[in-house]
Amino acid sequence: MFVKKIMSYQFQQEDYLNPVPPQTNQLPQGINVLTILSFIGSGFQILGALFNFFLLPFAVKTMKEGPQPEDQPVLKPFSGFLKMSNEATLKQYEYRYVLFILALVCAGLCIYGAVQMRKRKKSGFVIYSVGELLLPLVTVVLIGFFSASFSIVIAVLFVILFAVQRKHLTQ
Repeated sequence: MFVKKIMSYQFQQEDYLNPVPPQTNQLPQGINVLTILSFIGSGFQILGALFNFFLLPFAVKTMKEGPQPEDQPVLKPFSGFLKMSNEATLKQYEYRYVLFILALVCAGLCIYGAVQMRKRKKSGFVIYSVGELLLPLVTVVLIGFFSASFSIVIAVLFVILFAVQRKHLTQ
């Protein structure tokens, strides 16, 4: 009787420490967090593509009509950087249609791949990886590494983080 009471107390204590029994069908926390961040990032990518597409003409017009960096003595030390930045802006303007469509397609691939990974499908990882890496790589080819360096770092980081979580993808 005494042993039974101690065992009963032990079970109650375990239930108290773990009030919700683990479910085998539950989405792993890593995939959950990464897919939510991917949805947010894809939303920002879509908004950024829209802003770039519609505001680039104004930026180029202002850049051509405004004072040049080499004409201002205060900006003389930064003239190389500003010249490279102006060239990148002109290239973005030149390829704005391609970059706009590609950004929307890549964001769609990332969203679709993340939804598939939430359903625990391995194919979602491949789709997500293509969507995540394609835009920065095309940007490097069309515009240059300088314009896509931050995007490449973020894309590679997320692909690596999802690759670590592939063990939870079953289908």
